[in-house]
This record gives sequence, structure tokens and C-alpha cells, in this order.
Amino acid sequence: MPKVNPYLNFDNRCREAMTFYHECLGGDLFLQTVGELPEMAAMMPASFKDSILHAELTIGDTKIMASDMNRDKPLEGNTCQTCINCDSEEQINDFFKKLSAGGKVTEPVGDMPWGAKYGSLTDKFGKHWLFNFQKR
Repeated sequence: MPKVNPYLNFDNRCREAMTFYHECLGGDLFLQTVGELPEMAAMMPASFKDSILHAELTIGDTKIMASDMNRDKPLEGNTCQTCINCDSEEQINDFFKKLSAGGKVTEPVGDMPWGAKYGSLTDKFGKHWLFNFQKR
């Protein structure tokens, strides 16, 4: 079965954002700069040397990927959100609290008619997140 992973773009804030997500969600973080690949660095301005070419935050069997590389063509919009299906009520509350720091809560975590705890927010980097914990 193929896997689908969100790929987030940042305007030279990828390291900061992915480190923040790592602190909030745990998992394993991989960061690769332009400067680590001489072939890539040679094709880009010197100011890109410390920019993140590719990042991955691995949480279980899921990866959130990201980059600083779309500076000239930012992708704007609100048509994509990242949904985290949590394993417990404690986890949804913990993740929601941490990721909402400096951001905007659009819907506080609460009981939903479909039998879940649910909430949504936009984080301090402008990324949209949904949180769901399906009660058994």
C-alpha cells in the first residue's frame, strides 16, 4: 500500500518549524541543508547554504516532510490541512496545547457528534492542523 505524506513549505523557517513540531509531537527529526550537498549548493545562491533542502519528522509509520526551497513560488492557500489521529484523550490535549502556542485556535478540543474529541488550529507558521481522537 502506498503512503501519503504531507510536504510543507516554509519561507526559510523550516528548521524552526520542524524543530517546534518535533518538540510538540516527538518522533525522529532529519534535517538536510543545501550546503550538505555540494552539487545542490553549486546551483544556488550562497545565501541558501544553511536553508533546509529536505526535512522529515517520522512519527510511527508517518512522515511529515518539509523544505525551504519554494521561496520564489510560495504555495498559499487554505485547501490543505494536516490531521493527527491521536491515540488517547491525553495525547490530543497535549499535542493541541503544544502546537497552538503562538498560533490561533479555530476550534477548541471538544466532544463531537461522531463520538470523537476534535479540535483545529493554525500554528504560528500558518499551517492548518486538525486533531481527532476517536473514543471507543
